Amino acid sequence: MAYQIKVTLRGITPPVWRRLRVPGSITFEQLHRVIQASFGWLNYHLYRFDFEGIVLMDEGPDDTAAELWKDKTKHLDPNQTLISSLFEEYDECLYEYDLGDSWKHDIVVEKRLKENKRNSVPVCLAGARHRPPEDVGGVDGYEDFLASIRDKNNPEREEKLRWAEKDTGGRLFDPEYFYLDEVNRKLEHVLKDTPEFAQRLLAEEDGLTGTLRIGWFGPVIEIPGEAFTWDRLGDLVSMLDDNQPITIKVGKQSRLKH
Repeated sequence: MAYQIKVTLRGITPPVWRRLRVPGSITFEQLHRVIQASFGWLNYHLYRFDFEGIVLMDEGPDDTAAELWKDKTKHLDPNQTLISSLFEEYDECLYEYDLGDSWKHDIVVEKRLKENKRNSVPVCLAGARHRPPEDVGGVDGYEDFLASIRDKNNPEREEKLRWAEKDTGGRLFDPEYFYLDEVNRKLEHVLKDTPEFAQRLLAEEDGLTGTLRIGWFGPVIEIPGEAFTWDRLGDLVSMLDDNQPITIKVGKQSRLKH
């Protein structure tokens, strides 16, 4: 089984949303990573999925789902629970990211599909708008942020735009920005790129050894059967512990053929 779902960030107008097709064989932890990649969240806060009476939660070092949601009747492990086990029964649920800013996303199951090769990899089918900056202060903080950057006479405008570059890869923050191909390039590797994979690739033995080429989207390091863009490498490095030594070796640079 596979699912077409629509994920909409609650409380923002016009809405920020993504329509995704995901295989039913992934866990809720993997679905969390798919949603993170499709919205461009940076994945450094806790999250939870909330069905009626059921919570699946990423637990921090000092918290448990049972302590935070004592009124819920059942707690499931997002690392062990397949999405099909609940999406076959439920048509909607809540996904909350960052329990401080409380970014609540409404998930609606729009279609249940047969799982086949085409549906075995997560894909973004459509979407609209850029998500708010991390740590902006929730919906109210985002509204204040937008008011500041839209006012060219606001003395804090330039500072806030520079601060938001952490969320845009250096681009000027634009709440209307959405590029479908960019999202799907991230989703191609989202299930493979885990902290364990980053450790094996970058921090063990000879590290990443390949050929540096220049492609349409900038530098690419190629190894047999795989290519790593600068953005992808940045995401992998961010999964490692602070001060973790890494090794990247590249051969002669050449232009990528198309």
